[in-house]
Amino acid sequence: MKIVKFKIQNLILRYNRKLDEHWWMVYRGNKFFYDNLHSSCCWNSGDSAEFFTYFNAFSLAKWKKYTNADKVYLQLKCKGSFRIRLFGRFRNGNNIDTEMYEEQVFFLKELTDISLPVPEYSKAELVGFQFDVIEPNNELREYYKERSMENAPGMCIESGGWYTNINSELINDVNISIASTTFRKENFIIGNIDVLERELFYSGEPCAQHFHLKIIDNGRTLEPEKYNSEHIRIYPNENVGGAGGYTRGMLESLDDTDFKATHVLLMDDDVMVMPEAFIRTYSLLALVKPEYKERFISGAMLDYDRMNFQHEDVGYVHKENGSYGPNKPGREMHLWTSVFENEEDIEFHENSYAGWWYCCIPVSKIKADKMPVPLFIRGDDVEFSLANHAEFLTLNGICIWHKGFANKFNANLELYMVHRNSLIIQAMSGICQDIDFIERIDGFFHSNLCRLAYNNCELLLDSIEEFCKGPDFMLTPQGEQIMKSHAAKNEKMQSVNLVWDEPVDFDSVYRYEERKLTEEEQMLYEETYNGQTLPDFMLKKGTTAVIAYDWFDDPAKQYLAEQILAVNPYDRTVCLRKRDKKRFEELMSRYKRVMSYYRENKEEIEAAYRKAANTLQSQVFWRGYLNMK
Repeated sequence: MKIVKFKIQNLILRYNRKLDEHWWMVYRGNKFFYDNLHSSCCWNSGDSAEFFTYFNAFSLAKWKKYTNADKVYLQLKCKGSFRIRLFGRFRNGNNIDTEMYEEQVFFLKELTDISLPVPEYSKAELVGFQFDVIEPNNELREYYKERSMENAPGMCIESGGWYTNINSELINDVNISIASTTFRKENFIIGNIDVLERELFYSGEPCAQHFHLKIIDNGRTLEPEKYNSEHIRIYPNENVGGAGGYTRGMLESLDDTDFKATHVLLMDDDVMVMPEAFIRTYSLLALVKPEYKERFISGAMLDYDRMNFQHEDVGYVHKENGSYGPNKPGREMHLWTSVFENEEDIEFHENSYAGWWYCCIPVSKIKADKMPVPLFIRGDDVEFSLANHAEFLTLNGICIWHKGFANKFNANLELYMVHRNSLIIQAMSGICQDIDFIERIDGFFHSNLCRLAYNNCELLLDSIEEFCKGPDFMLTPQGEQIMKSHAAKNEKMQSVNLVWDEPVDFDSVYRYEERKLTEEEQMLYEETYNGQTLPDFMLKKGTTAVIAYDWFDDPAKQYLAEQILAVNPYDRTVCLRKRDKKRFEELMSRYKRVMSYYRENKEEIEAAYRKAANTLQSQVFWRGYLNMK
């Protein structure tokens, strides 16, 4: 038996400059200054800092439960005069209690490795540390004086991390193939290449040789010869969407005999990453216990424009209405309470999934007859998790930042693509059988009619109608053309000054009207689709309701208004919707026709999708679909 020292996670000190505003995600207290000469972060006498943060707290309970890590310690390479101690936090009923561990005092002349073990008696779920910079003792003061260093910083940290000592036989063999699909987002993907090369592949990290990056270039705008290396490979690809790109990444990872992957990590292209996320992913997999080896590691999605806000780490399909959403509430991760609550072990909802913005999948879960469904975009990650009965591991610091939370609503994607694909994966894979997606579509159809959003209603009916045509459209790559044809039905949002002469209060768009509809008004609103079956004289002549252009629905604002100004407050664009009784009647007629056909042929249509799954989800099919040799 050989006991080896194993680094679990690095101490993050120098971080991406975009995080400057949210530096409490790294540490709290007095800000350090950087000593370029000694490559260290330094504080002056009297300063203090603590590291119970999103990136630097240690999730003791999770590491003990899911991995072979047992005795854990903090190691710092530092110098100076300071008091330091570890502390832990744990749940006690409705409270979060703190336990403080033994304080130590150091007077270090040169950079020295110090270790602070987490006590075996600790009840903590998460552990952090804090220090106070103190005046040097006489010996250290003389040392500084002899070397004319009277103005030396009070304390400096060059590096640090959380470690365990472990039997080498308990360390799993792990090789992670990162598969990122990109489509003409060169700035992001090239930036991520640079970061990974600098801070992971050639950083001297012990785990660096256990990673390989495969970029599936659906836009074919990257030059392979410019980027291909021992760690990176570019694969020019037809635009087969996210589903096709990620499947190509899976298959290329399985085919790579030079780098034999144990896991495939799927990652979006338009994200900002910190390489520490990959390091922690590797550590988790290297030490994970056998009973948890087949879990997906689901990285959190944080908001690129509000970088301290976590949107989701594991999502789920809501039984009530078929919508997608996060298992955990959104949290501001600069707060220590959020750091703690985010790491508490929870039981994820039924129908939970890991989004492919950052999802690490064991190759044992990539089966020859159970590959993703060729959906182009939306729902492929949901189907893959649910069809594989996936279970998940999450960890603070394993995350990406994603663009596009503000101004993200896209009717083509949210109303057509999501609903069409939800019906397909439900029929094809047998998942979400207790969810009525048709009822969800029906609800949106009626609410959008009331909002005079006729184009949105077209897209909702398209989703059912094209599902009813059966699975043949998936046999050949035509996702790009389908998406473009439906994108043409998106409302044309324009600058407000091109459409509207009066001032618009953009800030009030997402505030509910103080006045609520009476019971009689609500009945009239619903039965007449907000006045569309009423004679014109009953409408509010000369009125224009100002409402949100997306999901936000407030009937009182638009009640019997003659026209509606749909507003996107994030980019100050608008669309003027006008009542059109002829179009309303055409949509109602089409609605009845589509719904009738669906109900009469539902069983036959679903059977066709189930039968097609044997072909469409096989590796043989995908290799032909992707023109792989």
